[in-house]
Amino acid sequence: MWASSPRLSALAALMMAVFLLGLPTFFAGPAQAQGPQVAPPVPQGAPVVIRAIHPVEGASPDLFALVIDLSEETTFRHEVLAAPDRLVIDLDRSLVSAGAQRMTGKPLPAIGALRAGLFMAGQSRIVIDLARPVLVERADFVRQGGVARLVVQLRVTSAEAFLAQARLDAAKRLSSRNMRPEPPPEENRDPRPLVVIDPGHGGIDPGASGVKGETEKDIVLAVGLALRERLVASGKVRVAMTREDDRFISLNERVNFARAREARLFVSLHADSLSGEPDVRGASVYTLADRATDALAARAAEKENRADLIAGLDADEEARGGIETILVDLARRETRAFAQIAARQTVNALASRTHKTPLRGAGFRVLRAPDMPSILIELGYLSNPQDSRALADRSEQKALAEMLANGLEAFVLATSRPDAAQVPAGEAP
Repeated sequence: MWASSPRLSALAALMMAVFLLGLPTFFAGPAQAQGPQVAPPVPQGAPVVIRAIHPVEGASPDLFALVIDLSEETTFRHEVLAAPDRLVIDLDRSLVSAGAQRMTGKPLPAIGALRAGLFMAGQSRIVIDLARPVLVERADFVRQGGVARLVVQLRVTSAEAFLAQARLDAAKRLSSRNMRPEPPPEENRDPRPLVVIDPGHGGIDPGASGVKGETEKDIVLAVGLALRERLVASGKVRVAMTREDDRFISLNERVNFARAREARLFVSLHADSLSGEPDVRGASVYTLADRATDALAARAAEKENRADLIAGLDADEEARGGIETILVDLARRETRAFAQIAARQTVNALASRTHKTPLRGAGFRVLRAPDMPSILIELGYLSNPQDSRALADRSEQKALAEMLANGLEAFVLATSRPDAAQVPAGEAP
């Protein structure tokens, strides 16, 4: 009998609460296994739209559900990550509507902030920060009135049980990653040096925001595309981009993308925002440093290095992906010296657009490749009205791309000649 068990009574109350949202009774069958779930095929070319996400409380504080409204059913996965505690739900063949990027309805004590957005091509991700450890008891679709609803039933658990599940999920994730086939090597006989442009953030991670709602991920992508167009038009260098659209790329993947292609220069583009400091403006160029040159540089690196956490990744696991094993080589004089040269030439090309302290250093994770000069360019501050307005303007983006291209080409062409294998005299830091 339902009344004979507090656990079953709580579940019955939760089912009634979901019922009141307009949902039929659910979870009548056996428990749903964790991992990919099978759904009817969606017509090719018609993405599944995530329309809304709302929490439903149960009769007891330890039982509740997340209800995700979609245009169609699709395959999905869920996992938990620890330190910080998060619940991640991935939905295939999907995109997130603007209204679904925040939870609607009454907030629940166990649920913190929510982020939703494109994670990779054809896959959206929902990341929920957890105020208390919870586990998924089951997840399944119900349908009513043409709306498909994914109901994820959650129960508060112990810290020990949560950590055990997080470790299991991490093991499955690593096993799946190790099973992926390596991409075939690209045959490339083009002798021109390669510049890799890395527009920061993307997808579920919007980055900083501007005074009128502009997002860093959109602005740096627009500037990156304009920069690529300018470099391709000149024909002096080859160009590749870590992302060409609104998708999330982990910090480790960005670096590996460039290293695998033996880039002559890696250029990461960003646009910061400083709360309460609207007068700070202008571009800065960063190189890797063991200690930040100033408080602003330290704050910028800390913010950018959290990108993987924001997107629901295990940041420590990503950092171990082949970079930390060769950190001892980071002191190699040639690579750091060339990065310093590239930074100085970029600052010179930007001229009057720079911050009063245009050259900085900090421990950015995307600058840690030991065998590839890497710089990070903060194009300006979205918290400053003038910078924000200029960075969002198409003509200004093209003008900025022209300046950047001049500086980057000057560095790459000068240091790629056979007789320029050594650092020019007087340029070593």
